[in-house]
Amino acid sequence: MARRTAALGAALATLALPALAVAPLVITPHVESLQRGLICNPPLAGRRAAPDTLAGWVHVPDEPVRLIHHGSTAPAVLGMGFGVEFSLAGSEVVAMRYTVTHPAMAPDGRTEQAWDGFALAGEREAIFFQFDVEEELLPGRWEFTAVVNGEPAFSAAFDVVAAETAPHLTSLCRGAGFLSLARP
Repeated sequence: MARRTAALGAALATLALPALAVAPLVITPHVESLQRGLICNPPLAGRRAAPDTLAGWVHVPDEPVRLIHHGSTAPAVLGMGFGVEFSLAGSEVVAMRYTVTHPAMAPDGRTEQAWDGFALAGEREAIFFQFDVEEELLPGRWEFTAVVNGEPAFSAAFDVVAAETAPHLTSLCRGAGFLSLARP
């Protein structure tokens, strides 16, 4: 009887937990490998014009961007970034169009930002979004898509959550220039 009661209790407890859906990931044959995850604020070499973004520019890191934690959950914390490391099939340089879709962002309610770039097929590449200003700290579903020469390459979604709901993730970048790009 005790065993049945324990099993029933465990079953009921499981039903009470919210179902956690895994954020979608779509990879086409253009992609050899892909991983999603978090990054710490990389040293900045400069900025590149990106007129289809709210800021009008994208970060150009001084060194290769590395994921510090794999997964599809990202805490909304200034200085934290999230994105995709990937390698394309082949060996040529290809034109890329990257888009990030996100909850409506002030001041105009925009839900999509995009920029162009190039990738060397066969080599590790990375794209990311970094929280630089308070207006960007929007919990919800965020999604990166990449197009290679006009054809879909991948789509990788993230669930951005309030910082207090993911304390194990918010502390990953401490001591690594975590907030150096954040505005006071």
